Amino acid sequence: MSKRFAVLWVMVLAAGLAMAAPKKRPPPPPQEITGMVSRVVDGDTLWIKPGADDAPVVVRIEGIDAPESCQAGGKEATAALAELALNRAVTVRPVAIDDYGRKVGKVFDGERDIGDRMVRDGHAWSTRYKYDRGPYVAEERMAKALKRGLHAEGGAIQPREFRQRNGPCPIAGDAAARPSSSLDRAAVPTAVANLRG
Repeated sequence: MSKRFAVLWVMVLAAGLAMAAPKKRPPPPPQEITGMVSRVVDGDTLWIKPGADDAPVVVRIEGIDAPESCQAGGKEATAALAELALNRAVTVRPVAIDDYGRKVGKVFDGERDIGDRMVRDGHAWSTRYKYDRGPYVAEERMAKALKRGLHAEGGAIQPREFRQRNGPCPIAGDAAARPSSSLDRAAVPTAVANLRG
């Protein structure tokens, strides 16, 4: 009888402690970021200036994977994103911060989902994770069927596979992804013009 009583006592004590422990509150949802796109780094990364005197926020578009800047289709993807977003007001709904310190989130120009448009036009793939084909798999299938962008000639390889075969792009591309303390506004239109040329 004493063993049962001891076991019962331990169970009651454990339950009481669990109920008395403070409950963790989920973190508040990240706040939306609204601002002007001041720079397009590549086909899935851009800088947003929330205010004229604010430092730019580096944003990686959630749900898409565009070609690396040194990969076939990389310059075209960068130019396509610049055409869609550069010098336009956008809203970012962040969901995470990646390993490089970039905010990761959906980017909207009004009601238009920029990531959806990049995949639909064939300038990016829907992000994959294990068996998940990503949020834009239907748009990707349509772009392939219509032979848009990357899918026009066939044989395009996804960035992950490109990096495995060739390694990362040169360091200059990585440095461009990080905002400096002062944004060189004159360099942005020149960089976009060079991408288009």
